[in-house]
Amino acid sequence: MGELFVRPVVQELLSHYSLCELMSKDVLTVYEGWSVKQLSEFFVKHGISGAPVIAADGELVGVVSHSDVVRFQSRAPSEVELEKLEQFYCGPYGGGLSQIEIKSLQNRAGETCTVFAIMTPQVISVDITTSVEDACQTIAQNNIHRLFVTKQGKLVGVITAMGILQEVLSA
Repeated sequence: MGELFVRPVVQELLSHYSLCELMSKDVLTVYEGWSVKQLSEFFVKHGISGAPVIAADGELVGVVSHSDVVRFQSRAPSEVELEKLEQFYCGPYGGGLSQIEIKSLQNRAGETCTVFAIMTPQVISVDITTSVEDACQTIAQNNIHRLFVTKQGKLVGVITAMGILQEVLSA
């Protein structure tokens, strides 16, 4: 019964806001060509857990989070993968790299693997003219924490579930 009362109150409250008022305009972005190591250092330096990924032309091309980094770093090659890598590096005539050397290459992959390789290319975003209620529904339906706001295809802000909740609680 309480939910029936709360929902209209929250909807009424949110109807007084535009996305511009609730979104953060100072969005930290990462570039698709950065190494995973560079990305990890960026997350630590800025105390963030995720960021939109942009191409050299400024186009929003993906999103990457600390979960993507952890997934990448925890991926150890299996014995089958090591055998395939050894065959690839050694060629048909033998010689080449040992499994230890191949493991070493794998361990340094964070320096050479790019953000583009680990990011999620499906970007969930809304246009700046979208209502706050519709933005909230997009967040809930997609089970996401941050929703990117665009204007003519370019990133102009981000709205977060926590930011919306804080606004509702402070009203």
